[in-house]
Amino acid sequence: MFVIFIANLLLLKESRAHLGLPEPEVNPLNLFGAEGEDPKPSSLRDLLAPLLRSPAFWIVCALSLGTTLVRETFNTWTPTYFNQVVGYSKAEAAGMSAVFPLFGGVSVLLSGFWSDRLGRTGRSAIMFYSLLLSSAAPFALGSLRAGGGHGLPTVLVGLVGGPYAYLAGAIALDFGGKHGSATSSGIIDGVGYLAGILAGDTVARISVSFGWTGAFLALAGVALLSSGAAAMLFIGQRRAAVAQGA
Repeated sequence: MFVIFIANLLLLKESRAHLGLPEPEVNPLNLFGAEGEDPKPSSLRDLLAPLLRSPAFWIVCALSLGTTLVRETFNTWTPTYFNQVVGYSKAEAAGMSAVFPLFGGVSVLLSGFWSDRLGRTGRSAIMFYSLLLSSAAPFALGSLRAGGGHGLPTVLVGLVGGPYAYLAGAIALDFGGKHGSATSSGIIDGVGYLAGILAGDTVARISVSFGWTGAFLALAGVALLSSGAAAMLFIGQRRAAVAQGA
């Protein structure tokens, strides 16, 4: 970490302007309008009010809650599931659990690549379709019988990974512009991590009471509800873009 700190201190610049490059354009659909170009809000009310009044912002917070719940559940319980149900040894289960963050990283790269080419509503569209498809993976996991082989459960766990990183990153920048991106990111991520509590104790209680089938079906329901929220976000952004002639 100290080596990374030194590298950042020497090489990382404060902004594109420090490299002689033009500043990136602020998303015209940001919640602050023309003030989105101003990096310094005049007051806390000026900073928070547009965010808290926006239905789209609360939809993204709900998305963060749902996707974090799914992500943290798989991060926490995949080794246990692989060992108890799939039949891997404890060492194998620990190693194979890396398939979830691996596929998630690939998903982030692909999602970023495609959203840059799909316009302003591309991110919400990708989130909707990916969450809709991702909900099928935990449903299938809940339908598998114990000891039925290693390959299919491992692939299904990998397929759950989706574009979670959009929410507190690119979408927060879309909402906040230069005016409130850091605050937007902090709120979205903070709301999401409330789900970290549920991913531990609550999912454990569900799996004890209803087995892994019940736990995976619950996660499939969360993914489906999240895809519905992503659909609402996409429709709202599409209407706003049309209203602005974009």
